[in-house]
Amino acid sequence: MDIPDFKNMVLGDFIFNPIIPVKMMIVICVVLLVFKRKGVIPYIRQILTVLLLFLINLRPMYPDDNIRVEKQKIDMNIVFVVDDTISMLAEDQEGYETRMDAAKADMYYIIDSLPGARFSVLAFNNEAQVLSPFTDSEAYVKNAIDMIAPIPSLYATGTNISICYEALDSVLTSVSISHNSDDDVEDEQDSSPDTDRTMVFFFTDGENTDNNTLSSFSRLSDRVDGGAVIGYGTERGGQMHYMSTQFGTVATVIDQRGNGYSAAVSKIDVTNLNQIANDLNIQYIHNTDRTALDNTIDEIKAIADGEADELFKQGYSDVYFWFVIPLVPLVAYEFISLKRRG
Repeated sequence: MDIPDFKNMVLGDFIFNPIIPVKMMIVICVVLLVFKRKGVIPYIRQILTVLLLFLINLRPMYPDDNIRVEKQKIDMNIVFVVDDTISMLAEDQEGYETRMDAAKADMYYIIDSLPGARFSVLAFNNEAQVLSPFTDSEAYVKNAIDMIAPIPSLYATGTNISICYEALDSVLTSVSISHNSDDDVEDEQDSSPDTDRTMVFFFTDGENTDNNTLSSFSRLSDRVDGGAVIGYGTERGGQMHYMSTQFGTVATVIDQRGNGYSAAVSKIDVTNLNQIANDLNIQYIHNTDRTALDNTIDEIKAIADGEADELFKQGYSDVYFWFVIPLVPLVAYEFISLKRRG
């Protein structure tokens, strides 16, 4: 007979999360019952005590709409600008993962490193699209990132990084408008500076393939307080593969710009990456340089105003104390009995 481990088991409205593995707890309980007390009533008390210990160990929890939690709030806006073009499928990362896989991992890392900040996600391929407005919901932002996938080569028109300029301008403008609205309602005697800063992280391989020159982003720099351009790819480059919806197989992206039809190879363009970084007055970091990324995150933390915000959410409350209440008098009675007999 299989003994359930009760881990995350649901029974009615209750959910269980045992402290000690159930099978181990059963062995402990059996050992405690083997040493049988003399007399029927004492043994009944012994059984009740062991049973209560077993129930407490199951750690039963009950749904509660008012779970009080403390959430760290960072007074910081962070924009993720993500290259969603097919070149980000190039497999020249460590372990042959794609550039997009590496970019998503870096975005998750930044989110986890700056809890409570407000994030917005902007992706671009043939056009630019805001996938997430500013929000401090990590689950919402990560879900938006999960959904990013480069479009098939059949529909790709070539990479033009400049296509995200107007969308980024709009996102940064929305922050400025929000700041001005907040300033309008502030007390005129409050002369404290606005600490609501905006950081931009730009994730791209820097490659432009539509024969257009990269436009300047310098006019946006006055609304950017920090961040980094994170570059992906290698000088060697890598081929790109995608799932063909027509044939249901993995297909290789073909370079059709020349006379031949060989596999396309995408290479990092450090010149463009440095230009974007210089235009926005932020630093360029290659994605393999984790130390530089950590330093950037530490700089953001140093200038961010953070505080704990208490809130209530739906979840589960522990109810094991229901079984502690009858256990205490039982144990107390046993101690008193032992003392009297001693």
